[in-house]
Amino acid sequence: MIESGILPLFTPAAEKHAYWWNVAGEWVEAPNVRRHGWSGVLRVRHDVGIVYVKRQYNHLCRTLAHPFGWPTASREHLHLHVLRQLELNVPVPLFHAVMRRAGAVEAVLVTAALEGFAPLNALPRLDHIERTAVAREVGHVVGRMHRARIQHSCLYDKHVMVRWHGAAPEVALLDLEKARARLTPGAAARHDLDQLRRHQDLWSAPEWELLLASHARAMAGAGAARGDAQREAGRPRSFEVRPQAGV
Repeated sequence: MIESGILPLFTPAAEKHAYWWNVAGEWVEAPNVRRHGWSGVLRVRHDVGIVYVKRQYNHLCRTLAHPFGWPTASREHLHLHVLRQLELNVPVPLFHAVMRRAGAVEAVLVTAALEGFAPLNALPRLDHIERTAVAREVGHVVGRMHRARIQHSCLYDKHVMVRWHGAAPEVALLDLEKARARLTPGAAARHDLDQLRRHQDLWSAPEWELLLASHARAMAGAGAARGDAQREAGRPRSFEVRPQAGV
């Protein structure tokens, strides 16, 4: 894996960028024209297993740190690392690079598939006990993210993933290309919780209150190091953000 940056041509990193830019796969998100460019996602079978390849052409966002534009894939890559440092489940980033060519910006982000997970909106019918278990775990995970002042900004049910360890749910988050740091945890929480509430039909009003209570405990720091062995076994280890060898 290499860090976000502009690559010179004819380097090993540039060759890896070219490989992932051209590799064949199945479009799971066909190229969507927006932001004066396009962005799409492929599912690819690779030696390491199923991976997802996000390709972007001139698909930029502008921030105070990047007033002239920054690929949204680079912003997602950054926040994947941030959430992994918080020991929250997100896709493992395998490769990321940005290339400037003929006045255009090409960005690639490759992530490992979340094996065994399903989105909230595709879960089989759950009973009340299962729904409350999922509500508490989603509240806990999202609360820990918000405690770090990170706003997901696209927290729909399709971006909240669940897999089961017996009766215990494990939660992961997807699609962080709109994630951003807010001034306060409360600002991050207000946006995301309202968004998730409006874009889910899994929980009843009382079950949603259980999610909010779990979220509040996580925001307060309670249970941040709770020892659910089944859930923790599936969580990635934290690590420093630094360049590593590419795939």
